[in-house]
Amino acid sequence: MSASQLSVLGLSVLSIGLQLWLGRAAERIAGVAFFVAMTVTPLVDHLQIGGLRWGVGLLALGLFGTLSWLSLVAERWWLTAAAGVQLLSIATYLVALLNPDVQVWASVSFRIVVWTELMLIGLFGVWEARAAPYAQPVPGRSFQLTLPRL
Repeated sequence: MSASQLSVLGLSVLSIGLQLWLGRAAERIAGVAFFVAMTVTPLVDHLQIGGLRWGVGLLALGLFGTLSWLSLVAERWWLTAAAGVQLLSIATYLVALLNPDVQVWASVSFRIVVWTELMLIGLFGVWEARAAPYAQPVPGRSFQLTLPRL
């Protein structure tokens, strides 16, 4: 492994670990989603149609869906930012689908940058869950997610 790969791995372990350890319900769910995306990606990386890695793309879409759902039901700004950043990753799969001549490594490199941003945002999320007054637990409620009213 190169130094940059080890750095991204270290940041990922730190961010996900802190989300699971110090985060509240929303951060823990997001931490599990990040962990699943990180560990399952190598298992589905070989699923390709041409240059489109559709297995990894479905994982990215699932992560986007999870982050989007959490941003709607939990009062956390970091989840909205993370969902937006993950949407950028989804866009690279659409570009590859619409234009097969796009350089694969440019898309992969961009996704690595997006993943790094997600891990940094996740660290902010742990801080937000602990420091923001709106993120503090309500007495008598063990699960702090609320469904939006329509």
